[in-house]
Amino acid sequence: MDGDNLRRWLWTDATASAPNDPAGVLLSVERDHVDSVWREHSQTDGRVLIRNEQRPMDMEVLPRRVEAPSRCTVPELLARHERVLVVGGRGSGKTALIARLAARAAADHRQGTRTLVPFVVLVSLLDDPRLNERAIARLSPIGGVVLLRRALEERRALVLVDGLDEARSGARRLSESVEAFAEAHPGNPMVVTTRPRRTGIPGYTRVELRGFVTATLLPQPGSRVVAAHHFLARRDPGRRTSLIASAVDALLERYAGEELPPDAILKSLELRDRRLLFSSIAWRMHCDRLVELPVEPLAALLRWRLDGARWVEGPRLVLCRADEEDMDEDEDGDRDPQGGPLEREAAGDARELGELAQDIDGMVERVIEEIRRHQGLLIERRPGSFSFADLSYQAYLNALDHVRIGALDCLIEERSDPWSHETIVHAAGIPEVDAAAFIRELLEADRCEAQVATLLAARCAEVAGGRLPPQLRRTIARRLSDVVPPRDPFHVAHLVDDVGEVAGPALIQALRSASPSERAYTAMALGGLRYRPAYGVLVRMAADNSPVNEPIVCWLWDEEHLVKNQVIGCFALLSLFDVALAVPTASTLFQQAVERAPRGALDRVYKLIDHRHLMRSRRTSEDEPIRDLEAVDVLLAKMRKVLDRTGGPSAWEFP
Repeated sequence: MDGDNLRRWLWTDATASAPNDPAGVLLSVERDHVDSVWREHSQTDGRVLIRNEQRPMDMEVLPRRVEAPSRCTVPELLARHERVLVVGGRGSGKTALIARLAARAAADHRQGTRTLVPFVVLVSLLDDPRLNERAIARLSPIGGVVLLRRALEERRALVLVDGLDEARSGARRLSESVEAFAEAHPGNPMVVTTRPRRTGIPGYTRVELRGFVTATLLPQPGSRVVAAHHFLARRDPGRRTSLIASAVDALLERYAGEELPPDAILKSLELRDRRLLFSSIAWRMHCDRLVELPVEPLAALLRWRLDGARWVEGPRLVLCRADEEDMDEDEDGDRDPQGGPLEREAAGDARELGELAQDIDGMVERVIEEIRRHQGLLIERRPGSFSFADLSYQAYLNALDHVRIGALDCLIEERSDPWSHETIVHAAGIPEVDAAAFIRELLEADRCEAQVATLLAARCAEVAGGRLPPQLRRTIARRLSDVVPPRDPFHVAHLVDDVGEVAGPALIQALRSASPSERAYTAMALGGLRYRPAYGVLVRMAADNSPVNEPIVCWLWDEEHLVKNQVIGCFALLSLFDVALAVPTASTLFQQAVERAPRGALDRVYKLIDHRHLMRSRRTSEDEPIRDLEAVDVLLAKMRKVLDRTGGPSAWEFP
């Protein structure tokens, strides 16, 4: 029996039906699968959030000919009907919807509030336009077919299919397989998205699936927000904070435009006070670790900030309340703000005489309604839940608020928390901050965490620009050279396991001067970190045929392998293979890398993976099945197809 047949026999025999699972093996598998869905699609939420800045994540739909509200969200529709077909035009938010549903189901599962297990199927990644257990399991390699069958049997599977129309000529066959799958597994909710398809009647488009409720996505307003991610492609990272600051101020200025009525509260505020209002919101969301703020705490914060505001000549509304924790009494009994330079400046107008604002509750309601009707910097993602149009805006405004109240020491204390890293970097780029002193404190805060502090200091130095003395820059460069690039497998493991994603930018930058062996280890580290901005870098590295003249230790399924006499492209391919197994949407990038890779590197990677996969298959058992069998076979087939163009893989040679 050859290797492929052996693997399939073992897999079929082990998973002909969901096992009894006496040892609770599937509980661990289910947790790992749900965690992977949450990591992938909660980040996808962030990307979609940045691209479609004014689009609520819970978009409303119009159900057709069913018992349901005339306008509702997809979760509300799923509560009444277990199968929903969502139809929307190009760029209407279908992929954002699928990502949101997957992330929310995974979050609920992690919190124990619901037990639905999400499975995401991107039609663009299907080799054969057909929906069945094998296809779903291939795109969910961490859970595999074992978990899928158990969830389907227990009616706990949430199947999300994105892009029915992308099957093109195979759309009818895919539609029929979706209908058959849904009928074979009743009780499991399903959501399918598609663009309208032509029926042959000029000017008329429609699509339906038997047994599915069809709902049309409501048209969304066009975005007018300039997203911060547009800045990330700029060659000068030092301008990132200033560019985001300009974008935030431009959005704040809109509230003074003609679109708002003359008596609008936000319009009556000066730019500085509008900035104060929104930075307070960002601070609250940072403290509570939120990317969405419910309307109740938003109203409470606005009520606190507007309390004590005064109307002065203009009419102009001035926010007069300083933060109590930043107020001290001087010798004359007066209370002066003791915060940072921005707080002291803001307090100047607080002493202007004017009429005290009345009906604070009414003002709060008006501000929330103005934000709803004129979305820009802060937007309503879903009913009763608000978020910033770009996560970078939230981080920058939070940094601004820390600077305003003189709380930079709090940020330094949070240096080990990835949630605060973006805020720390933006704080160094704010002109009112003594960037040199801030970075020195960051470097000296805790010697035991020198690597994280050094990596943050390097990013802070970029945005600080020319405000740093040469000696401090040399200190950062010297300490950074001890961190990146990695020079051995222990260094790679440390960066992946202990340091985390904050090392990503420095690793990419270090590639410019790294030796071949250091670049090989850097490729392994970037893949292990799952650092999304590095995926494109790894694809380009796959084409690098620079020889690595020393043996490199790499990992495949958590096992060490010594690879000798190879080029850098070999290690980039191995790294992307690992990423593609953990993040199914990255399989397209892996295909691009396979097409670019030197033949010798591709041949070596193919034989190594094929051999190790066969060894795994021989050691499998019903209690510990191979979860990613289908996904590995598909990736191997992609490599084999490219190798067959030039005579196929070479004979295996044992080292």
